[in-house]
Amino acid sequence: MSKIIICKTKNADNPYTFLNTKVAVYSYEELCYYIYNNVVLIGEEDISAKLSVWIRQELEMPELADKLDGLLDKHAFVQDLMIEILVAGDYYSNDEIRGFMAECQRLRSLKTYELDKLRGDGYLKYKHYIKAGAIYDDIIADREAIGAHDAFLGNVYHNKAVSLAGNLQMEEAKECFIKAFSLNENNESLIEYFCVLAVTVDTSTLQKEIKRRGMPENFLDDLMMEVGDSKEDVREMPIYNKVQKAIYNRLHGNLEDYDKRMDTILSELKDQFREQLV
Repeated sequence: MSKIIICKTKNADNPYTFLNTKVAVYSYEELCYYIYNNVVLIGEEDISAKLSVWIRQELEMPELADKLDGLLDKHAFVQDLMIEILVAGDYYSNDEIRGFMAECQRLRSLKTYELDKLRGDGYLKYKHYIKAGAIYDDIIADREAIGAHDAFLGNVYHNKAVSLAGNLQMEEAKECFIKAFSLNENNESLIEYFCVLAVTVDTSTLQKEIKRRGMPENFLDDLMMEVGDSKEDVREMPIYNKVQKAIYNRLHGNLEDYDKRMDTILSELKDQFREQLV
């Protein structure tokens, strides 16, 4: 999980694993945290009889399990089941639960492609780049088929590029970042384009492209300086951020460190790629 969670209930000996993200939870509190923060990624296969059995046997919360079984027998909406779980304890306040219910209602009002993007973004957050990329591809195909040409599509292209960069598909990522910028006119997309470009071309070519795009000469060096000064442990960083760390060392002549970091990145990438195929 992504933050420290104080658990007041029994910890399970065996975790419950959400198959689409492969996140394992060991307590009621962790279950609530996952549900609260991943509503768009949770489907009927996640909140099922299997979860009810786990809550009954592993968490020893029979009352909650009974309520879930009753709702499952009535074929209740997934959101109703999630709310039942959240209100069973005191991990979230009443105001927070009302906010969760409002968010569920808001999601129901979204257009299909808007909801799909949120799902893709959710997978991107968990570094499931293949799943995220496939969702973005479907959105792009559908939106372009009807002639859409707007900032929303640009943002989809941006996140598609991030998923490609996460898998070190740098040439494709560059194309998507530029396409994103042409649609959303967001400088963040252009900056990310140059970050990826720095991996694939020499410094002279990079500086020429910076000039051609009308960016300040020192803007990329300033960006890489921020990356290089980061105090964050590189082992805890997403692959794309590790690539930026490597780029910083390359641009500043530390080729030995660059080579070591890239070897580590490639090894980790292979492991993540195998996990995504399971």
